[in-house]
Amino acid sequence: MDARQRRTRDKLQRAVYELASARPVNEVTVSELAALAELNRSTFYEHASSPQTLLVQLLGDELDALRDRYLTGIRPADAGAAISDVTRAVLQHVDEHAAIYRLGLSEDSGAASLHALLSSHFEASIRLLVEQHSITIDDEAALPGLTDLAASYISNGTVGVITAWLDGPEPRSIDGVLQAYQRLLPEWWPRGGAH
Repeated sequence: MDARQRRTRDKLQRAVYELASARPVNEVTVSELAALAELNRSTFYEHASSPQTLLVQLLGDELDALRDRYLTGIRPADAGAAISDVTRAVLQHVDEHAAIYRLGLSEDSGAASLHALLSSHFEASIRLLVEQHSITIDDEAALPGLTDLAASYISNGTVGVITAWLDGPEPRSIDGVLQAYQRLLPEWWPRGGAH
């Protein structure tokens, strides 16, 4: 991406984050997003097909960068600490964009839901850890498909924890939710302890 495209993307990011913090992103129009970003509608469409698609791409890029930073190439002995660190980083990301996620994870979010974004991110992270042998699910040979079930179970449960945390009283405690979350995880899941 060249410098001009990066500047345009930054304008779009600021605009969609601002609008999606105020109301569900599926209520945001391309015209108002482009106007806030001081761009043409045609320029918007060079980057995304809808405000919701743009929001998911941008948040997904941030989440993917965290996965790449913390989980790529992790040795089994370091898996617990790496998982704890990336979970903390994801919670900080969610807290930074709390208004967007609160709207996107509410029961009323409907088509604007961010549940699938978070769940697929966590599933991809678990699959990465399994594929690079950072974690092992011992019963996979005896129970084919166990990795898929475990990834879905942990991923969707994690989104539930995040949703409850966002709906809870402020100030939100990342340390508090990390401690509770680690107690809820299956016994075989590596733990690095809360910092």
